[in-house]
Amino acid sequence: MFFVTAVILFLAAEFVIGWWALPVVGLILGVIGARRTGVALQIGGAALIAWGLLFGWVATHGDLPAFMTSLALSMKLQPGILITAVAALPVLLAGATAGLGSGIRNLIRPEKSAASSQAAGLGA
Repeated sequence: MFFVTAVILFLAAEFVIGWWALPVVGLILGVIGARRTGVALQIGGAALIAWGLLFGWVATHGDLPAFMTSLALSMKLQPGILITAVAALPVLLAGATAGLGSGIRNLIRPEKSAASSQAAGLGA
């Protein structure tokens, strides 16, 4: 459910704040999901799926070939490298900021482990 919610949040935020949704939503979800295993990878994957859905929507409702051609020309990249860069951008931005948010939350409110509780005499 967390993954699906992340995809929906990325899609909605893209329409409101554009590509800035990647680091902003990634950071927020990283803080929220800090206790999850592999949260940065999950959020990076959710961002990639959201971007894929957005590009699919543009391909069916807009002029994706013209957009990609102008993007490739402006970035001076070959088409294959451009597709790799477009796919890597959401994963790297959202995943990195999710890891940052998770790390910040874990520094502020560290999770108490069973071993540290028993060492302090608090375990049963």
